[in-house]
Amino acid sequence: MSSIRKVLFAAGGTGGHVFPAIAVADAMKKVSPEVEIAFVGAAHGNEANWVKNAGYRFILLDLDFIKGASLGRKIKNICALPGVARKAGKILDEEKPDLVIGAGGYVSGPLVAVAAWRKIKTAIMEQNAIPGLTNRILCRHVDKIFTSFENTEKLPAGKTIYYGNPVREKVLVNTEDRSSECQSWRTACSGKEAADKPLHLLIFGGSQGAMKLNTDMPLALAALSEADRDRISVYHQAGKNKLEETKKAYQEQNITAKIVEFIDDMGAAYQWADLLVCRAGATSLAEIKASAKASILVPFPFAAHNHQEKNADAVVAIGAAIKVLNDEVAEKMPAILEDLLENQDKIESMAKAAFADAKPDAAANIARNCLEIAD
Repeated sequence: MSSIRKVLFAAGGTGGHVFPAIAVADAMKKVSPEVEIAFVGAAHGNEANWVKNAGYRFILLDLDFIKGASLGRKIKNICALPGVARKAGKILDEEKPDLVIGAGGYVSGPLVAVAAWRKIKTAIMEQNAIPGLTNRILCRHVDKIFTSFENTEKLPAGKTIYYGNPVREKVLVNTEDRSSECQSWRTACSGKEAADKPLHLLIFGGSQGAMKLNTDMPLALAALSEADRDRISVYHQAGKNKLEETKKAYQEQNITAKIVEFIDDMGAAYQWADLLVCRAGATSLAEIKASAKASILVPFPFAAHNHQEKNADAVVAIGAAIKVLNDEVAEKMPAILEDLLENQDKIESMAKAAFADAKPDAAANIARNCLEIAD
C-alpha cells in the first residue's frame, strides 16, 4: 500500500499544463481512491474552473508573470518572489502533502521549490521537447521527472522517465460510446453534411485561442473553389474573448462555420473531426495521437525556445502531420486542403501514424510511479 496520502498538484496558465495534471489526478484516484488531491494555481487563467469542474479542490497562490513582462513589472515580480515563497510555505504548512507535483506554469516554481527544500517528495511533468525555464531550474532538486518526448533536452537522465503526455480519459473513449455526443456535433455544425464524403475540419488554438488561425483560416477557406468549400464542414474554437472577431472574419469571407469560444467536450470534438488545424502544444499533440487524428500543425512562433516547432517537427517526422508556419497559413493552407480533399487516403495514413505513436497509458503510469515514490 502506498504511503502517499495527500498530493498537491501545481499547474497553471493554460490547459496544456492543467489538463495533463487532471488526467494524472484522475488516474491516481483509480489506483488509490483514498488519496486526497488538491490543486494549487494562480488567478490569471481559467485553471480554477477546470479544476473545480473535474471535482478537485482549488487553492489560490497569487503571483504574477515574469517572462514577457515589461522591465518594470519584471523587477516588481522578482522583488515579490520572497513573499510568494512564504505563501507557498503557508500552503504546505496548512495542507501537509506527502507529494507535490509540478505540471508547469509559473505557479509550479515556488510551490515545488519550497516543497523540495523542505524535503517533501516532489515530481515535475515536462510536456515539451525543450523544457521551460521553471522545470530547467526545478529538475536539479526534484525526485522524479516525467517527460512527454523520449529525447527531451537538458534533463538529468538518472531521474527522468519517459511515459508520454497524460491525456484526459474522456478523450480516450471510443466513438461507439459517444454516439449521442457526436450526433449533436453533426447537428450543430454548419456546412453541407449531405455533400459527397464531407471533410470535418476542426480548428482550434488551445485554451487561449490563436488569433492567427482566427483571422487567416477564413482567408484560406475563401481561396478554395466553391465545390471544395461545399465538401468541408468547419468547427472553430476561437478562444477566450476572441469569439466576435473570429465570427466577423468568417462573415467577411462569406464562409459558413460553427464558431465557439471554448469546447468543453474535446473528446466528442476529436471524434467528430477528420482533420485538425491547430497549434503544436504538447497536450494538444498527445490528445491528437490518442484520438487517431490527422493534423495540420501551425506552431506558435513565440513559444519559449521555439518548443512548439520542435514539437511539430517530431510529429511530422513520424508521418502524422503537416507543418505550416504561422505567417504562411493564408498562403499555403488552400493547396494543402485541396490536396487532402482529393487524396483522403493521406488523412487516413496520418491518422494511423498518429495513433501508432500515442501513449494512452501515460496518466496511469505516472500515477502509479508517483504513488510509489515514497515507499
